[in-house]
Amino acid sequence: MTTSEAEIDSFTQFAKGQLAQGGAGLSLDELFDQWRIRHPRAEDAQAIRASIRDMEGGETGRPFDQFAEEFRRQNDLREST
Repeated sequence: MTTSEAEIDSFTQFAKGQLAQGGAGLSLDELFDQWRIRHPRAEDAQAIRASIRDMEGGETGRPFDQFAEEFRRQNDLREST
């Protein structure tokens, strides 16, 4: 996705507003992270909506321990202790 001038303007306004409200201690990365949370990309928002639909339909994925065991086995990794 290419960056549009409108996105840059939106981020600039957001960052200036945060700084004016006492956010001077925030790094540029922190400001961008906060802006991105409030302005998700269309693809990200679509993926989140699809995940919510899956969860509402009963799909909860699989337990991490099950994934980790399979991942270690497939990649010939030993469990760390």
